[in-house]
Amino acid sequence: MARRGRNKSADIDITPLIDVLFMLIIFFVLTASFVQGNLKVDLPAGEGAPTDTRGAVILTVSPGDRFQWDGRETTKAELPKLAAALNGRKLLVAGDKDVSYGSVTEALSLLRKSGVPSAGLMLAGEDAK
Repeated sequence: MARRGRNKSADIDITPLIDVLFMLIIFFVLTASFVQGNLKVDLPAGEGAPTDTRGAVILTVSPGDRFQWDGRETTKAELPKLAAALNGRKLLVAGDKDVSYGSVTEALSLLRKSGVPSAGLMLAGEDAK
């Protein structure tokens, strides 16, 4: 008579592992979204025509010649390549009021050489003095 062997397999419940992994993914996604675009810019006050910023690319120039292109940290050398990919979108330059005039004009000059016909300058408004 043949003896039947029972297949014993260990069942491991992986539900807690999946829960922990899901929480880690959420944590890293939220952390990445908070870290991105945290460059503080104090815009100069002035009066200008209001413009719609939806769909516009914003170039931020902050002290220490730090640049952000639409919320992503970038370098001055990458500006021409990024400007070539504008595809007709509006470009706004947000220069901190403590940044030297030369830094902003140098960025504008690089953009002009890259084929950007015009760029708007962002202001805080007269009430922000």
